[in-house]
Amino acid sequence: SSMGFRPSALHAPVALGSSMIAGLTSCCCSDAQDKNNLSFNYSTTDESGAVRINPNQAGTRPYNAMQQGRMASPLHTDGGSTTSSLTDEEKQAEKTRLQTLVNNFAKGAVRGCPCSYLKEGAGERLSTQYRIDRSLEYLIIANPRDPNVHEVTCPIAAIQDIYSLVEDGEMCFPAEVMKGLSDEEKELLLMVVYRSGDKLFRFCVLENTRESRDIFLECLRILCIYAQSAPVGSASGA
Repeated sequence: SSMGFRPSALHAPVALGSSMIAGLTSCCCSDAQDKNNLSFNYSTTDESGAVRINPNQAGTRPYNAMQQGRMASPLHTDGGSTTSSLTDEEKQAEKTRLQTLVNNFAKGAVRGCPCSYLKEGAGERLSTQYRIDRSLEYLIIANPRDPNVHEVTCPIAAIQDIYSLVEDGEMCFPAEVMKGLSDEEKELLLMVVYRSGDKLFRFCVLENTRESRDIFLECLRILCIYAQSAPVGSASGA
């Protein structure tokens, strides 16, 4: 918080308090554990491919700049004015929609979702996968040549912001990443900023479609809230 970041824009959608978020993610958590016997080795201090950034750089605007509904579903909790006008049926419908969306996303992400990782500094574009561990605590960019090697290991609870070029503009993104992207690829570009200790890091990926880009944004927002509200687990104490 010393750098001025706060997850104010990662509001849970309507009717999703911390208990409901826990319930929303519990079934995808258990399904992932039952159906996918995957094991990951984590290092919360190994930033590997992620780039350390200064909080004053472009691409690190405070969370509260995101409160215009960029990442939120149409029904969100800014100020309470939107939610107060909803009926119980509408709130339940939104909860059901989000449960289905997050469950499907988490199940797929535990198995691995295709993406392109834009490795800053090296100027590389790696066709690889991003994954989420079975406890929904880490977002991982795998090395395409060796899936046991992680290009990035990002604690989901430490995510400070997620940028899309469509909503935030080119100025938020590193020039090195922007050059060489076609107009179509720019629409699929995402940048995740997260905190490790007192430092900030970023990494950029290309999603496969506009739809998968939007699902990534919405579901990571919810999983981030869930991870931040969950009791301290073994991963953070390891």
